[in-house]
Amino acid sequence: MFERLPPIQSLRAFEAAARLENFTRAGEELNITHSAISHQIRALEDNTGRKLFQRQGRQMILTEAGRLLSEQVRLALEDLDRALRLTRHERKHSVQTLRVSAPPSFAGAWLVPRLYAFHAQHPQLQISLRTTHELSPLDFEEADVAIWYGRRKTAGLAYEKLLDEVTFPVCSPAFLAAHPKLTPKDFLRLPLLRYAHYNGWEVWFKAAGMTAREPQSGPVYDDPMHLLEAAAADQGIALARSCLAQHHLATGRLVRLFDADSRFNTEAPARGAYFAVWSPNSDSEKIAEIALLREWLHQILGNTPPDTR
Repeated sequence: MFERLPPIQSLRAFEAAARLENFTRAGEELNITHSAISHQIRALEDNTGRKLFQRQGRQMILTEAGRLLSEQVRLALEDLDRALRLTRHERKHSVQTLRVSAPPSFAGAWLVPRLYAFHAQHPQLQISLRTTHELSPLDFEEADVAIWYGRRKTAGLAYEKLLDEVTFPVCSPAFLAAHPKLTPKDFLRLPLLRYAHYNGWEVWFKAAGMTAREPQSGPVYDDPMHLLEAAAADQGIALARSCLAQHHLATGRLVRLFDADSRFNTEAPARGAYFAVWSPNSDSEKIAEIALLREWLHQILGNTPPDTR
């Protein structure tokens, strides 16, 4: 339909030269050379079959054909610029979708209850959340940014630490009432709930000054939230991760054993941390959206965003 239209760079060069009546000044405005302006004008003259400028002394004056064409070209470029600015404005103010991948435990215990605050702060950006246990670059076929838990890093991806965790023992109020005045040594004769993917009890015993090994009996749970639910159901003592246990502790379904004044360490470092992970090859607009989410996460967590690693 528009196969006979000349290149846009020729039209821009012609419009500037016609308006300024000077090829050198037109080149300076467009950040190209005088010869480049001359080349674009010649190409436009070849395209139209008309002479557009004539020299008078040191000036390049429009011919009658050039004057008529310059008026139409200026109007066309103004219309095109107006349409592009309108498109950018509409995109800026339209609702965009950011696809986020997160572990089910983190999503349910921490992220989902707080997303209303993100939506209130960034109404132009809606979150599409998917949950997965897998920590794989394949996540980025269905997500723009992932929240991963652990220590492993994958080459070619950008990482930013969001949160370190600690672990500590918890149980239900009823279980504590049935076993008052507990000490770490008492744990060896009580039901300890175990997590299938990490020998956390042995690490916690060491932090508490004991040499006990990981228990070899007792219920085992594949999901850390199922572990907490079992403890809330009076089934024994669980080793809770600080991020995931917040709601259970706040509602009183679980109580933390021992206080900060105990004569031994009451907590131990968790096996990993939470990271925001994304592809640095994402387009600039998506990178900007990811930055908004990362900034909000740090605000909610109450820490200062570190340098991206």
